[in-house]
Amino acid sequence: MKVSKELLRQLAQLSETDRTVLSVYLDLRSGWDAAKHFIEKESRRLLLLLNEDERVQFEASLSLLLDYLNEKRAQAFAGEGVAFFADLGAHVSRSVELSAAPEPLLAVDDEAIIHPLALQLDEYEPIGVIMIDAFCTRILIAAGEVMEDVDSMCKKIHHLSKAGGWSQMRYQRRRAKQVKHRARDIVQKAVEIFRQAGVNRILIAGRDRMVSAIEQELPKLLQDKVVATVRWDLNAPDDKFLRKIRPVLEEVERSQERDLLEKLLGELRRHGPAVAGAEQTLQALKRGQVDTLLVSQTLDFNTSEELTSLAESTGGYVEFVPEGNETLEKLGGVGAILRYKT
Repeated sequence: MKVSKELLRQLAQLSETDRTVLSVYLDLRSGWDAAKHFIEKESRRLLLLLNEDERVQFEASLSLLLDYLNEKRAQAFAGEGVAFFADLGAHVSRSVELSAAPEPLLAVDDEAIIHPLALQLDEYEPIGVIMIDAFCTRILIAAGEVMEDVDSMCKKIHHLSKAGGWSQMRYQRRRAKQVKHRARDIVQKAVEIFRQAGVNRILIAGRDRMVSAIEQELPKLLQDKVVATVRWDLNAPDDKFLRKIRPVLEEVERSQERDLLEKLLGELRRHGPAVAGAEQTLQALKRGQVDTLLVSQTLDFNTSEELTSLAESTGGYVEFVPEGNETLEKLGGVGAILRYKT
């Protein structure tokens, strides 16, 4: 998914006095014609509810949307869904390729509707992947069922012949030096790529010796982001790799949820910087206190949208917890770890 926390923050800060912010989520699994039919149907419904000035803004935003979709169709885009936002008053339009098909939506309001986008970002948080063996290196960004090559470098580390007086010890030293230099070059590239992509999780895959070399060259900041190392043959297909790492990523996500819920409960027990329940959490968000917002996926859409939008606009982190979590449900389906306590 080509979306970042920075984009979510920008969208959450869009605010107009009139209903001129367009938010669109499209499910493309049934094809472009079905998506166009949905847009036409929803547009007719909305036009009846807008005043003259709002209709002008809406029709202009709709034109931008159709231009974007025509461009994606011409490019033979094969993803399951897209999201699109336009605010002519702020001269802003943004589009996002989604990792999974969304619930279709076309709406105008005084704010962008970002809850479905934030939910997908949490569920399909991008992960940086470094694949490496003695012959090839790939730096990738994976999200959900999609994995995109960002950089690929295939350069064999030569096995030097011992002819001409090369001793085994000199050969090993030379090879170790080559491995170290190559790992350093790759890490330098990965650091910049992952920084630009806003990656907070890294997975290293490949042969043992090369994986170890990468781990040794990673700066401390990235070492803390490594969630797993996987033995992998770079000649194997990508879809097989995605299937292999899916359980790893799911466990990382569940572990993060458990840690955050444990911290929330601990702070609540000691009357620390934390709140629970929709009303207290809403007031803390309005004061800009919230560091981490935990939201149950069973919370009603409107409440979840309001809380999520406030959290993103004030730089808070949002964690969506799957339904069935009794701990969060007992707290009213929502809670927050605060930056400070009033």
